[in-house]
Amino acid sequence: MPTENHIDCPALHRRREFYPYGDRVPRTVRMLKTVTADLMPRIGLAYIRGEHPVAEAGHSYPAWTNSLGAVAAVMPDGSRLGLRKEEFEVDTWHDLSPVPAASGVTLQAARANRVYVAGPMTGIADFNYPAFNAVADQLRPLGYEVENPADHGVVEGAQWGDYMAYDLTRLGLCGMIALLPDWEKSQGARLEVLIAEKLGMKVVDAHDLVTREAV
Repeated sequence: MPTENHIDCPALHRRREFYPYGDRVPRTVRMLKTVTADLMPRIGLAYIRGEHPVAEAGHSYPAWTNSLGAVAAVMPDGSRLGLRKEEFEVDTWHDLSPVPAASGVTLQAARANRVYVAGPMTGIADFNYPAFNAVADQLRPLGYEVENPADHGVVEGAQWGDYMAYDLTRLGLCGMIALLPDWEKSQGARLEVLIAEKLGMKVVDAHDLVTREAV
């Protein structure tokens, strides 16, 4: 399989409103069919020097993705072959967690575009997951990287302290905390806000953030 080191692409830095993969960026793609470069009218493949690129069915290739979600397979020689969505499936995804400094400390600038969603869960139907998921689904197409506590779901045997211990590690990766309605009634959310304020994070109303960015 071709090497996937040092593959940079626009989607790693910015994702526009209708980007189709949320806050994820394809790292490698697996071909569902063999694809060659499209022929140019009256020219054919003469505009390509050397052998024309071929992405073979069943093989995986590093992916290059633009800010709108268009995907290309990166050939061993570094050339890119544009793909249609029915021609591939995403094999692996980039890890978009903020890159820590050499000391292991994540700098504030690296956390600026990452949002933690906070709100009440205990005593609410379905643990209020639909509200968490709705806000996360609205923020991701706007270009935010979202830490959504609802993503881990219910873990067998986990207690309140276990969830909080994990969620607080995710909060620490963010530069902003977005609050759901009635957050102040939640012991956990109040703790998260207190920590966010002490860390100098932006504290915003989730609905206000979504509607402001959508304008």
